[in-house]
Amino acid sequence: MTDLSIVVPVYNAADHLERLCDDILKIRDHDRKVQLIFVDDGSTDDSAGVIAELAKLSNDIVPMLGAENAGAGIARNRGWEAVTGRYTLFFDADDHLMTDVIPPALARLDAEPDVDTAVFAYRYERDDTSSFTDMSYTDKAIMTQLLKGQSQQIGRLEEFARLLGFTNYPWNKLLRTERFRKTGMKFGSTKVNNDILGHWYALLFARQILVSEEVLCHHIVHPTGANLTNQFNSNRLQVITALSELYDLLEKHPAMRRRYSHHFWGFARNLIAWARPRLSPELQLELDELYSRLLSRIDLEDYVRMRVKRSPDLANHISQKIML
Repeated sequence: MTDLSIVVPVYNAADHLERLCDDILKIRDHDRKVQLIFVDDGSTDDSAGVIAELAKLSNDIVPMLGAENAGAGIARNRGWEAVTGRYTLFFDADDHLMTDVIPPALARLDAEPDVDTAVFAYRYERDDTSSFTDMSYTDKAIMTQLLKGQSQQIGRLEEFARLLGFTNYPWNKLLRTERFRKTGMKFGSTKVNNDILGHWYALLFARQILVSEEVLCHHIVHPTGANLTNQFNSNRLQVITALSELYDLLEKHPAMRRRYSHHFWGFARNLIAWARPRLSPELQLELDELYSRLLSRIDLEDYVRMRVKRSPDLANHISQKIML
């Protein structure tokens, strides 16, 4: 049986694929069977050709080619359908995987059958200098608080709810495949912020969560790159669709919505506050209107609990924005 499936969406990443493939297949040296799924997302460079050639080297490499560019979320969902591993990792083509972390992490998950999600630390690496930085200040503070001086901690989401505000990267989590098959795991449909839905799925539906200080990924930062992270045109308005898809999920699970509503609305406020000043004045107006419509979906009882108990400041923010 396959121990780990790694799903990699690929868009114009031909120069990175051979190196990533070599790194991932090293996991087999630890007597672990690995499935590597490359999902080409309509690349215009030679990514599809490179993937096809790599797939000739091993039956463990699964090529998924021929799709139009639809975004990394759709590509991850396609790859998810082909997963056969007991555990799944969604990774990015241009990042660096710390493969030595994988075998002991899988052993720990095997020993803890109720742990469905393992969340790891990460480091930023600038591609122009190869210099490293730590996690974001907010993410590091969250992890430090949850670890309580230990290298690892296991708990339920009720105890680890601050993880909902952790940056919604897909590549720092190992997931128990069977659990998330049952709970309908998927990523969002938008080209930007599609990883929001996957991040919340990985936490909301985990019976228990492992948090580890070990660094699983060196995330490559492209300060002047053309990737969507650096784009602040009309594509960035899709953040509202991404948040709406997540709220749709919460509405389907009222108990979760009631428990974590203030986390969702606080997350939405922070994300909009980050994106808005990076947009043109015209797009800011459009974003404000779309955000107001999203806020109007709030459940009245959730709002009242927020105002009288959980977060009065957030309740004030919501009422002010709705009335604009």
